[in-house]
Amino acid sequence: MSRRADVVDELSADHRAVAELLARIEKGAPGQAGTGTGTAAPPAAGPQDARPPGAAEPPQAPPQAGPDGVVTPDGAGTPPAPGSTADPGVVARVEALSDLLLTHCTEEEEYLFPAVHEQVPDGGALVFTSLADHLAIGQYLTDLQGLSPGDPAFAPLLEGLGSAVHTHLAEEDERLFPAVRAAMTPELLAVLGERLREGRREIRPDAPPAEPAAKPEG
Repeated sequence: MSRRADVVDELSADHRAVAELLARIEKGAPGQAGTGTGTAAPPAAGPQDARPPGAAEPPQAPPQAGPDGVVTPDGAGTPPAPGSTADPGVVARVEALSDLLLTHCTEEEEYLFPAVHEQVPDGGALVFTSLADHLAIGQYLTDLQGLSPGDPAFAPLLEGLGSAVHTHLAEEDERLFPAVRAAMTPELLAVLGERLREGRREIRPDAPPAEPAAKPEG
C-alpha cells in the first residue's frame, strides 16, 4: 500500500528541486558556459590583426537606422558571444532559488529540527551544522540581492552560494536524513510530513486538501 510522503520525503524533494535549479543557474552564469571555470576566455584576434603593416583600414559600413529611426554605432546591439555574459534569465532564476531556499530552511527549522533535538542521538550537533549552513546560505542570498550579472561581485558570490548549497545538501542527505529515519518511527515522520504540508497550505490556500498518512504495512 502506498503511503503519504513523510517529512524526509518532502525535504528531500526540496533538495532535488534546489539542485536542479542551481545547476541551471550555474550553466547560465557569467563565464560558466563551456568551461565551468568562471573565467572568461581572452578575446579572439579579429581580422584587422592579420593586416600587413601599412595596409589601409577596410571600409566600414555606414551606421544604419533601426526600426525606430534611431541610428546606432556599428556593432551596437550585437548579441555577445556565447559564454561572455550571463543568460538573461539568470537573475530571475537566482530570485526563484532564493525563495525556494528560504522556504526550505524555514520548514526544516520549524517542522524537523525540534524533533531531531528530542529523538535523534547527537541530534543537537546535527542541527547545529545545518543551522550554520542556513546562516551562510542566507548571507550569500542577502549579498546577491539587487546585483546584476555584470556586477563584479555577482560571479564570486554566486560561486560561494553554490558551494554552500552543495555542501548543505550533501550533509543532510548523507548524515541528517539517515539519522532521522533510523531514530524516528514511520508514524512520527508521517505526522511531521503532514504538519509541513499543512503549513504550506496556510500560505497557499489553493493547495489540495490533506489526505491522512497511510499506515505502514505490517
